[in-house]
Amino acid sequence: MKREYSLLQSTLILVAIFFGPASNGTGVGALTLLSDLATPSFVIDLRTLRKRCVEVDLSDKIPSLQLPRHDVSLYPFKGGDDATTAAATALDRDAPTISLDLQDRADQAAVGYLHTSVIRPRDAESSAFLAELDVTPSLCGSDGARLVLGLNNHHVGSYYWARSAGAGSSMDAIGITFGDADSDGGILQWEDDDGPVACNSNDGKRSEWANFLRAGDTVQLVPMGSSGEDSLMEFLDRYGCVYGISPEGRPMGSEPAVVCEWRRLKH
Repeated sequence: MKREYSLLQSTLILVAIFFGPASNGTGVGALTLLSDLATPSFVIDLRTLRKRCVEVDLSDKIPSLQLPRHDVSLYPFKGGDDATTAAATALDRDAPTISLDLQDRADQAAVGYLHTSVIRPRDAESSAFLAELDVTPSLCGSDGARLVLGLNNHHVGSYYWARSAGAGSSMDAIGITFGDADSDGGILQWEDDDGPVACNSNDGKRSEWANFLRAGDTVQLVPMGSSGEDSLMEFLDRYGCVYGISPEGRPMGSEPAVVCEWRRLKH
C-alpha cells in the first residue's frame, strides 16, 4: 500500500536526514547547537581562537590547548567519550598544541564565554533586578564577568542583529552588572537603582533586551581581565570538560554549532 505523508511529516523526515540527531548537552552529536548544551558551561569560540593564533596555521583543525599558568593540557574529543586517553583522542591527531590566551581585551573579540541560563526572570517589584542565572560568581574568576550581546541572543532585533554575530558577540551589554546572590546563582542587575533610565546608553539596543529575559533563556558572560583561565579551570574541575563552538558553515547570524569537547587526558 502506498504510504502518504503530511507536509509536517515530510518536513520532519527531511530534517532528520539532513541534520541528524542532536545531543542533549551530554556530548557532541551530528548537529549540536549552543542551545543544546547543559548550563552552566564554558565555551571557546574556535573561529576567534584561530584568528588570534596568527603564528600558527590552524586552518580547519581543532588544536590541543595548553593553559600556561596552570600547566594543564587539554585535548579535543568528539564528545561523550569516557575513555579520555591519548589512544582514544578522536579529533585532529596532527593538529598543533597552542597556548590558550583568554585575556579579555577591549579591542579584540573574546575567545572564552560562560554559557548560562536564566533561572529567575525580572519582576515588577524591582527596577534594578534583571535576572538570576545558574552560574555563580565563584566560577567566573577573581576579576568577575560581564554580560555581553552573546552568541545566540534571540532578543536582539534586526536593527543591530549583525552586531551580535562574530566579533560583536562579546560587546558589553552597557550598564548591567553581574554579582553575588543569596541563592544558588548570580544576579544580573542595572548599575543604578533607577534602572535603564539611568544606566542605558544612547544606543539602548545594546542592553535593553535584558529587560525581557525569561526563565530558560540562555545568555553569555565573558570573564574579565585575566580571569579567563582561572574560570576555565573551575569549570574543568567541576564538570570535566569545556566545549568548542564555531559559527563556521552555519547561516549568517544563526547560533554556533558545538564542534568538540576539550578534556584532560587520563594517564
